[in-house]
Amino acid sequence: MTDDVYDDEDDWGPAPWPLWSAHPDIPVYEEGGLLFFLYDDPIIGPILPSMFITVPVEDEDDHGEIVKGRDRIDCYPHVRQRPLNPPLGIGHAGEAPFGVPFYDSGEDDSDECDKADVSDPYGERALQYGGMYYTEGMGLTAIEDREARIDCFRAAEVLYRHSAGRGNPVGWLCLGYIYAYDRCEGRYFRSYFDNFGVVPPKPDVDTMALESFRRAAEEDLAEGCYKYGDMLDEGRGCDPDYGRALSMFRKAFELGRDDSPRIWGSAALRLARAYNDAKGCDRDCREALHWYELARTGLEMKVRDGGGSYDARLWEAEAGVMDMRQELRLQGA
Repeated sequence: MTDDVYDDEDDWGPAPWPLWSAHPDIPVYEEGGLLFFLYDDPIIGPILPSMFITVPVEDEDDHGEIVKGRDRIDCYPHVRQRPLNPPLGIGHAGEAPFGVPFYDSGEDDSDECDKADVSDPYGERALQYGGMYYTEGMGLTAIEDREARIDCFRAAEVLYRHSAGRGNPVGWLCLGYIYAYDRCEGRYFRSYFDNFGVVPPKPDVDTMALESFRRAAEEDLAEGCYKYGDMLDEGRGCDPDYGRALSMFRKAFELGRDDSPRIWGSAALRLARAYNDAKGCDRDCREALHWYELARTGLEMKVRDGGGSYDARLWEAEAGVMDMRQELRLQGA
């Protein structure tokens, strides 16, 4: 079957940076306008908009003065269209034999989709652009940058939802972080169908974070496992389940032992806490010491590699090693 292509796949990608200009009227968060994409998952769907991808730009005006603004570098998704027969409506996107059903609100008479987008089949581009916005948002720490920061996370949320909806488990992990820390401060994308009760309302952010991390854990992402364990341990979005949390921390360590020291070090620290605090297990100072020592090793490697944000966790691991050794000496063990 020959693809009926909206745009040539080879045309995708940002313009070379010298062509970017600082436009003061281009916002951080900018929906693409007319195209809407159907997803059945209750967290991701029922529909998501296309997005203009914008970046911050510093330029010089005619007088040599620095001008700050933004420029558009792409639109996501860069649609590659194939016909759907029969058409599919809200709640039936999963029945599509390929791609993501979508409709054009400027041309189509209804939200039934007679075409599907087959671009970005694993959500890698959405994940890349979502990460770009997330990183920008994390860097906007000044009080006066609050609105821009929230808009960065709003754009990241939509793009991560696209990524997860197209089958990328890392998209679920990233969504978990968006919701767990309420990065958008409640301003998450809601479609007409959400706002007017056509579909069940979205759950609270803790429940969405729990579900997102659970989906990442089910795909055997080590980081997803220990973040899901955190939610279970803290009772966020669910009742506390220390035994299940402990099993997720152990699974995270096993999956991540050949991964970055940040991953297995973080999982080891959570196991150490569990054995120290008797959460999901009996208190065991020797077992806690074992995991604190592993956590200290992994987190020290991360900090030495430039991961200064892990300083506090490294200090916790070091303190845990000293505390457990002292307690074992007092016990005569």
